[in-house]
Amino acid sequence: MRRRIWRGWILCLCACLLLCGAASGTGSTPPDAVSRGAFADALYDAHVAHGGAPVVSEGSSAPFRDVGSWSPYFEALCWAKASGIAGGYAGGAFRPAAPVTRQQATVMLYRYAKTTDLPLEKGSDRDLAGYRDADTIPTWSREAVQWAVRNGLWFSGSATELQAAENVSWEELAVLTQRLFLGGMPAAALSAAPEGLTMELQQCTTTGAVVVLQNAAAETFSYGADYGLYRQVNGGWYQMNKEMDTIAIAYELALGESRKLTLSWGELDWGGVLPAGTYCVAQGGLLGEQQVTVSVTFAIK
Repeated sequence: MRRRIWRGWILCLCACLLLCGAASGTGSTPPDAVSRGAFADALYDAHVAHGGAPVVSEGSSAPFRDVGSWSPYFEALCWAKASGIAGGYAGGAFRPAAPVTRQQATVMLYRYAKTTDLPLEKGSDRDLAGYRDADTIPTWSREAVQWAVRNGLWFSGSATELQAAENVSWEELAVLTQRLFLGGMPAAALSAAPEGLTMELQQCTTTGAVVVLQNAAAETFSYGADYGLYRQVNGGWYQMNKEMDTIAIAYELALGESRKLTLSWGELDWGGVLPAGTYCVAQGGLLGEQQVTVSVTFAIK
């Protein structure tokens, strides 16, 4: 039940984040950056859409000195401040038009998660050990960043740096939300390959992999150029590239044959660099007339 609550809430948040993207390029916010107000607004929309109660009533006072009833984020920031999700800056300002940084967004998300039934697998410094800028994470955001990395909710586009003080872009949010959650809901079921058909990992990096298909089965394996790339999040596999509705047969692998495949993540529609995590490459095809999938898992550290 808890996993279902988590997935449902994430879906709702994803939709709100992606739908409100058009409002982000205003004021002092760069066109490709998410503003602090827009991020809080997306959290609030997800909260209400998932059954949460609004907190604003007629005559509510301004939550911050730069957020009055005239602000498009007034209702969201009244809720965020009352719920302890957003505290603002010294002097009482929130700066809603300023870009939200990765660590600021993570702190708001973490604070909200603690008010809900979302699973909170607490992180630690061990989760940040693989990042060379881990020591730059300040005390006020460190626990939230550890949690986000631990639960697969951190995406900086780099496997070696957290870049916590950098702005969050809408493209970055789309990669995290749409590819890890929207594109993979519900969690994919990766079936075992038939006996004799294997995929062996020879090399993997943040930008690609080399695998070898081997067919020791009794029939020819026919497959296409497309493959599935999945990431493991909260115990489930979520597809990071577009779903393959049909298999366009392009190659055949006869009994006793093997073939090396060189895969580049830059060829995928999101053209990304994989962050640290556990992944799976899967190749679908036909073994004789039977539809099958062969896969191999690997880790980016």
